[in-house]
Amino acid sequence: MNPSLSVTEAQIVAQLDAVLARDATARVLAIRSATRQDWPATLRRRDRVFTVRWCASRLALREALDALEAPAADAPPDGLLLLTPLADPEIPADVAARLARGRVFQTDGWALVRQLFGVQEIDARLGAHDWMPLQLMELARQGAYAPVTSGFLDADTVWREILGRTLHLPSARPDGASLLGWTLRPDADRLLDALQVRMRADMLDWLATQAGTSGQLTVRCIRHGHTADALPLALVCSVLFSPQGEGLPALGLAAVRLERHVGDQPVPLAHGRRWADDARTLAQTLTPEALRGAMDRADAILRELQAGEHAHLSALLPSGLEQRLTRLAGALDIHLSQPTAITVAAVEETANAALEHQLAHDDPVRMDRVRMARRLARWWMRPVDPAAPDLPRQLALQADEGAFVDWARTRLLGGDELAPLSSAYARLRLAVQARREVTAQHFAGQLATALRSAANPGGRAVPLEAALERVVAPLAQHHPVLLLVIDGLSVAIFRELFERCERQGWNEVVREGQSRPDIGVALLPTVTTVSRTSLLSGRITTGTQTHEKAAFPTHPALLGVSAGKLAPRLFHKADLSEDGHLAPGVRNALTDPAQRVVGVVYNAVDDHLDGPQQLQHRWRLEDLRLLMPMLKEAQMARRVVVVTADHGHVLEDGSQEVGASTSDRWRPGDMASRPEEIVVTGPRVRTPDGQSSAVLLWSERARYTGRKTGYHGGCSPAEVVVPMSVFAPFNLPIPGWSPAPPQQPEWWDVPGALQAIAAPPAPPSRAASRSSRRPPRAADVPQTTLFSEEDAPLPAATAAPAPGPGQTHASDWIADLLASPVYASQRQLAARVALSDGQMRQILAALDTRGGKLGRAALAQRLGVHELRLAGFLSVARRMLNVDQSPVLGEDETGMIELNLALLQQQFQLQAPTTVARRTR
Repeated sequence: MNPSLSVTEAQIVAQLDAVLARDATARVLAIRSATRQDWPATLRRRDRVFTVRWCASRLALREALDALEAPAADAPPDGLLLLTPLADPEIPADVAARLARGRVFQTDGWALVRQLFGVQEIDARLGAHDWMPLQLMELARQGAYAPVTSGFLDADTVWREILGRTLHLPSARPDGASLLGWTLRPDADRLLDALQVRMRADMLDWLATQAGTSGQLTVRCIRHGHTADALPLALVCSVLFSPQGEGLPALGLAAVRLERHVGDQPVPLAHGRRWADDARTLAQTLTPEALRGAMDRADAILRELQAGEHAHLSALLPSGLEQRLTRLAGALDIHLSQPTAITVAAVEETANAALEHQLAHDDPVRMDRVRMARRLARWWMRPVDPAAPDLPRQLALQADEGAFVDWARTRLLGGDELAPLSSAYARLRLAVQARREVTAQHFAGQLATALRSAANPGGRAVPLEAALERVVAPLAQHHPVLLLVIDGLSVAIFRELFERCERQGWNEVVREGQSRPDIGVALLPTVTTVSRTSLLSGRITTGTQTHEKAAFPTHPALLGVSAGKLAPRLFHKADLSEDGHLAPGVRNALTDPAQRVVGVVYNAVDDHLDGPQQLQHRWRLEDLRLLMPMLKEAQMARRVVVVTADHGHVLEDGSQEVGASTSDRWRPGDMASRPEEIVVTGPRVRTPDGQSSAVLLWSERARYTGRKTGYHGGCSPAEVVVPMSVFAPFNLPIPGWSPAPPQQPEWWDVPGALQAIAAPPAPPSRAASRSSRRPPRAADVPQTTLFSEEDAPLPAATAAPAPGPGQTHASDWIADLLASPVYASQRQLAARVALSDGQMRQILAALDTRGGKLGRAALAQRLGVHELRLAGFLSVARRMLNVDQSPVLGEDETGMIELNLALLQQQFQLQAPTTVARRTR
């Protein structure tokens, strides 16, 4: 008898199950086997125990049957399974009569498979794999197969079961990314090695056929013992076959060297790119921990292939991110030396490349520095014009633009892990600081001149001692108010803290007819005992918390809005917390509608200035203890919030100690002895000992005391200008106030927002900038009062040049559009929600001046609407402009609002606009 006809345990079980499926009462079953194998003594099937006996002769068969019937001390078995080399003709009739179905079963693999799946027919393609029936029977021990209701067992079902039960692949036809993901299993090679040679070969052939060209390359790695390198090699292909690297000889040679990793066969260009795409798809689904090993290995392979210097072509490899950041460093250095439209475009391109890298999402702090450096590069294109005509303009410039510059450059403190980029950041900070020093010196001169006047304030500027009367009391006439005084809060940190206040349910509001909030102006010197006490007392004075607690509840204007009700209440640092939580007294005051005015002094920023310099601090409302509970209580009580500060501050960034004083940045006296100093005198100057004259530092590079995180007391714009902003819960109308448009300057979010009208000077050395300093003199600045009756607006955007021959003004094509018959039809379709011609003109003109693209915040700012309201305007504008749903107005992949002027011209049958600056996709 052929030894190959010997049966395995899996075949025995499958045959037994098949018989019991037809006759659940069958007790004795005989199966033919050429030789005796190492079978178990018993088998349990369907809650029955069958004794397994090897019977080499007729006599052995009779003895086994007799033993089944003989009485025994133990309980007899439920059944008997006889394994014998005898065929049906060799079995005596009396023995056959006692067997199930009166016969010896000859195992038929595919017949048993039909029984296992409950089918009548099997896909003929499976017949080429003679190992399959036995393997399916073996794998059935892991659990029964689901019945195939159609009655036809197709190849996909069989492969799904085999791949799932042997390699733990869930699909019969895994795509390239799934197959790459499987190679990351630490037991992948062990699972493959456990397979028979024929079975392993057929399975890999199937996978190579089903997973596409990418799967073929992965299978080639597996066949040649490089399973663990499949994903790293696919990642390497993102460099070797990058479209940006086409034609580079080094990459061509590296592709040849790659062949030894994939079975010494060439990798076609299209196949390599597909493999890289699947690696990218897989990478987006993996955690950084799961991916890091493959990334590091890919970097090593890329160096082995002598193509490491081109890693920047990959948006996945760690070395690619480092090289992209190195390229950004080079672009920043060139831009600082000689800024042009070309150099700022290079900064934009290299910064975008870094931010688009897959690993950028894993390091938000580092990428935040990239964004800030890019913003400063845009700002660096601004013309140098420190000689603003008056102090109100200087105050507005600090609040509306300078604070954002300070925010951005603060983010660059501490540098980057990469030495070239860290050096570039340092040079950028120094260059920005040098320009800010020029502004600060001029600001100090104008401030000193204005302080000598007692003119009444006007416009947006609000002296802190007038804030209770001019801001808090009028608001409290309409709604309960929370005055939140954040000690030491600069406008830069304020803008960072409240960048997305709408996420917490707040709208920043401004006075009607005004697109910007009020500006708080600190007293001098900018110290707590002077400026905060004056703020909370409502008059120029000095004092401590005791004085503030006595003066605030008795302020006439506040008492006027609290008449007949509860007097204003003021809480200091020690009052805010109880057992680590917001004190009940504070909660009760905030939730009581009869308590019209509540004041809170919050010290997180001022405390931070005395902290360790090694910490990189990012300011978020959620990270400030007790602040969010206070704001939540105020919101639930429909309370208006006024956010201000007693003074701002400057951060430590290479400052030098220039003299002795008990205060950081001011000293008593009436004579400046150093270039960094200026003498101020006047009614808004009040030293703690009551003097109306003091010597202040205007340069942030100087201090009187030891090194700390930050300092205040001087007269730099960052110390003098403080927030004076108002926030209202959603849907709370305030008479005379309206939602504010976004406050960030255009260069904050819009590439190419400013052109180099006058190239800024090259960054001076620290020594040179110091030697050129001198105290500002009155003759250097125009004579002005502290406040003018009307604030001058910020400098308008640079006007577009007049059109040349054959060119068209933007207003011309917009007028043609609004007059076109197609537009009239679109307007009728929009019906009652249609935008007016003036509103549509505003949107189109704003986009046209920026080449057809603007960020949401920038567009909202240009339209003078709150960003939350912009979505409604854009929805209606798209309905009116997108004829037959053509994408005339839409968003690009980065979220920028985009106007396709060429498509607009085609859809509305206009003459093609030819403005030079216009760009379309």
